[in-house]
Amino acid sequence: MKTKHAQSASLKGLEVPGAVLRPFAGEQLMLMRAEGKAGWPLAAHAHPHEQITLVVSGRLRMRVGEEWLELGAGDIVHVPSNVEHEVLFLEDSVVFDAFHPVRQDLLERLEAPK
Repeated sequence: MKTKHAQSASLKGLEVPGAVLRPFAGEQLMLMRAEGKAGWPLAAHAHPHEQITLVVSGRLRMRVGEEWLELGAGDIVHVPSNVEHEVLFLEDSVVFDAFHPVRQDLLERLEAPK
């Protein structure tokens, strides 16, 4: 097996309403850099993938299920599979999301012709 490596800010980006997503996937695990601008919302959604989010810089409000959290650099949160969640970026922010299993839906959108 060949080792994969990249500089996260240089990964190909997928623009979605509220963020730019830069996924990096292995066989069964995916890490994604997400960049949001102050005031941008990331709409409520759910997926079957388990997720852990780590805030690297900035501040955001995140709803997981019924609970709202205000998060800053160094904060980490677990999002269980199929639990609705959403984000409002309070400041320009960079977060990393880990997913299991790999979010093939995002990888396919990233590679889809424009």
